[in-house]
Amino acid sequence: MFDIVIIGAGIVGLAIARSIAEKTDKSVLVIEKEESFGRGISSRNSEVIHSGIYYEPESLKEKYCSRGRDMTYKFCEQYNIWVNQCGKMVVGNSHQLDDLEALHKNAQKNGVPDIHLLERKEINSLEPNIKADIGLQVDCTGIVSAHDLMAAFYKISQEGDHDYLFKSKVVGADSKSGGYEISIENAQGELEKVSTEWVINAAGLESDMVAQMLGGEYPTLRYSKGCYYKLSSKWRGAFNHLVYPLPDKKHGSLGIHLSFDESQMVKLGPSAHWIQDRTEDYDVEENLLDQFFIEGHRYVPGLEKEDLSPDFAGIRPKIWLNENPISDFYISHEEGKGFPGWINLIGIESPGLTSAIAIGEDVATWII
Repeated sequence: MFDIVIIGAGIVGLAIARSIAEKTDKSVLVIEKEESFGRGISSRNSEVIHSGIYYEPESLKEKYCSRGRDMTYKFCEQYNIWVNQCGKMVVGNSHQLDDLEALHKNAQKNGVPDIHLLERKEINSLEPNIKADIGLQVDCTGIVSAHDLMAAFYKISQEGDHDYLFKSKVVGADSKSGGYEISIENAQGELEKVSTEWVINAAGLESDMVAQMLGGEYPTLRYSKGCYYKLSSKWRGAFNHLVYPLPDKKHGSLGIHLSFDESQMVKLGPSAHWIQDRTEDYDVEENLLDQFFIEGHRYVPGLEKEDLSPDFAGIRPKIWLNENPISDFYISHEEGKGFPGWINLIGIESPGLTSAIAIGEDVATWII
C-alpha cells in the first residue's frame, strides 16, 4: 500500500515527486516503463527554457510556462545545474511582418519580459551569420541540461524515500474503496498489484491510454515526430542566440529552429510529421536532409548541405481537438468524473520541460 503512485518518470513525473518529497513524508511509488528516468520525451528535445510568447493568454501552457520559466532558472542556480539564459530571436522576411507583430502582441498580453522588435541591421549586428528582414528578440529564453535537471529532481525524490519501479508498465487500474488498485507488468513479465490512495498519471506518450483504463471520456493523443540534424564543428560557437522561424501552425510546432548545447555544438530541428500508428520510432530519416537544408538556409545563408548530418529524434504527445494541432495541456483532478484521488496529465508536450516545476508544485498542493 502506497499513499501515492506516480506513473511516469519523465521531467513532469519527477518534478511532482520532488515537490511531494519536499512537502510531505507520504509514501510514493514511481512506475516507469524504461530502464531509468527521463528516457522518453524528456530527453529528446531542444532543452529550451521557453519564454511564453506563443501560448493563448490564460491557457495552461501560458500559465505554467510563465511561472515555470522563472522557477527553473532559480532552481538551476540553487542546485548548480548548467543553464544559459542566451535569449532567442524569432526571425522572418518582410512579408511576414503581420505574423511577427501578432506574436509580439501575444507576448505582451502574456507579460513576457524583455522582448524587442528587430530590424535587419540589428539582426546582422547581433547575429552576423543570420539573414532576416525582421525579428523579435526574447531575452528570457534559455537552454538547460535536461538530464541534470531531472537528476536533481530524482535525487530529492530518493532522499524522500520514494520507491522506483523501472522496466515496468501499468496494464490496468481499478477503483476501490479509499483509492485504487494498479496492475503492473514488472521487468520479469510478472503481474503485480499495488494499492494506493492517489494516482498521478504522468505517462507521457501513453497518458491517454492510462486515463482510459478507468473508463470515461478523456483527450486522445496523436504522435508528432520531430527529427534533429546537427551542424558540423565549423559552426561551433557561431551563434549567440537560439534562432527560430515563425511558428508552423499547420503542424502545431515552432518550426525547424537553431539551438546549441553546453559545448556550443549547433543543431537544427525538430521537423514535424504525424505518426499514424503510434509507434515509438526514433530513427532519423536521412531523406529529410533536403528539407533541413532548405529550412535552415532561409535564415543561415552560409549553410551548406554537407554541414548537416542526422542527430536524434523525439515524439510529442499532442492532444488532437477539432482538427486543431495547437492544443493546451490537460491537467485535471478527476474528482468531478467520479474518480477522487486520480490526477491526469495528458498532452504534456512543449513547453513541458519549462513548465515542470510549476506543474509539480500545483499537483503536490492538490494532494497535500
